[in-house]
Amino acid sequence: MKYFIGIVFLFFLSVNVQAQEPLSLARAIELGLQNNFDVQIQKLEVDIASGNNTWGQAGALPTVNLNGNFNNNINYRQPTNPFAVPGQNISDNVIGQLDVQFVLFDGFFIRVSKRRLEQLEELSYGNATLVIESTIQAIILGYYQALLERERTEVRRRVMQFSRERYSYVKLRKELGGAITFDVLQAQNDYLTDSTNYLLTEQVYRNTIRNLNLILNEDINKTYELTDSLEFIDEVYSFDDLRLKMNSSNTNLRNQFINQELFRLSTRAAMADRYPTLTFSAGANGSLDWLNANFGSNTGPEVTTTVGYVNGNQDFPVTNTGPSRILINQTNDGYSYGAYGNFILRYTLFNGGQINRNIENAKIRERIAQLDTDQLKLSLENDLIITHENYNLLRQLVEIANVKLKAAELNLELGNERYKNGALSAIDLRIVQEAYQNAALENYLAIYSVLARRTDLIRLTGGLVDQYNARPERN
Repeated sequence: MKYFIGIVFLFFLSVNVQAQEPLSLARAIELGLQNNFDVQIQKLEVDIASGNNTWGQAGALPTVNLNGNFNNNINYRQPTNPFAVPGQNISDNVIGQLDVQFVLFDGFFIRVSKRRLEQLEELSYGNATLVIESTIQAIILGYYQALLERERTEVRRRVMQFSRERYSYVKLRKELGGAITFDVLQAQNDYLTDSTNYLLTEQVYRNTIRNLNLILNEDINKTYELTDSLEFIDEVYSFDDLRLKMNSSNTNLRNQFINQELFRLSTRAAMADRYPTLTFSAGANGSLDWLNANFGSNTGPEVTTTVGYVNGNQDFPVTNTGPSRILINQTNDGYSYGAYGNFILRYTLFNGGQINRNIENAKIRERIAQLDTDQLKLSLENDLIITHENYNLLRQLVEIANVKLKAAELNLELGNERYKNGALSAIDLRIVQEAYQNAALENYLAIYSVLARRTDLIRLTGGLVDQYNARPERN
């Protein structure tokens, strides 16, 4: 028995000597929003959506292209055309073009695209808010859970200490002849049972701290001194006020409104195909050309050649005297340049009815989005009613549990005195002790439950991120 007690105290000592960092709920939320991976990812998604929300991305600005080609060609030929250059021909040319295209009119599609990019940025901002909101709620519940397990551990410790004192008291009575071995064994068994319960509860508390570290993205084995306490300040909420706040500020509902607007813009984008598209294209082009070949040249010696006959009589030839032609390898160069400005009009007269089908499908999706919004409103109102009623019920249960705990504490104190005076048996005292333990555990569980429901109410009404000033930043 002494060996077991020594192990228990060494275990307590090893747990308590670890360095503990003070941690409040506000500090836990601050750490979580800094370190949580999902929050960091969503903030980067907001940056992407914000960067895409430009007129250039929507297509309102001109497109400028600079094109260049460097072409090389080698040919060997024996042409039938007497004016073509025979033999090896090596041609090189550099072509450059500067092209500018600008959409003058496209059925307001660019304006719709810009509006769509704005809504996508708002949706990304709303999604980031939703992730932050979920993270804050998880941190709050994790912190409250840790407080609950800490208080449970403290209750188990007090009960174990009470059993240890009773065990020591019974052993002393046995030594003085006032108790028998049965009483000692019974007290010892109660002490061992309470010690086991304490060790198990202590393990659960450490696991809740590890789970909290997981949410905060901190070292799993890091320990804390939780500076907040598990207490409830009674607050009354009007259901009508909560419903108004929910309809205007609930994050899920606001995101659904944005989705609905995106579907409406998709309908307008589909209708833009009914209009003509007018595009202006302007630019300049030019080229440099080189040709290397064996060109004929009149630089040879004087020769006389017969070019014909007078009236076909060979006795009267017609001659021409001039230099002979020889082939000289040389490279000739040249260039060209120009500019252009064109208007391009495109109008779809018929494409199998695709435009009308696309418009009708877009209108149907818009209607589906409206139905999804109505369904979400109904679901949120149902959740609000249940949560609000549950919250009010738990407020009453907290008061009842608190009264029961005070009565159980007083009953335990009186029962202990009566036990020492011999007016109460050990079995009855154990019943009183367990009643106190159950009342204490029930009290802390009631406080945790009402705090969790209050957190749900705040989230349903969209006030969780504002309460901790945690909305994502806009660029």
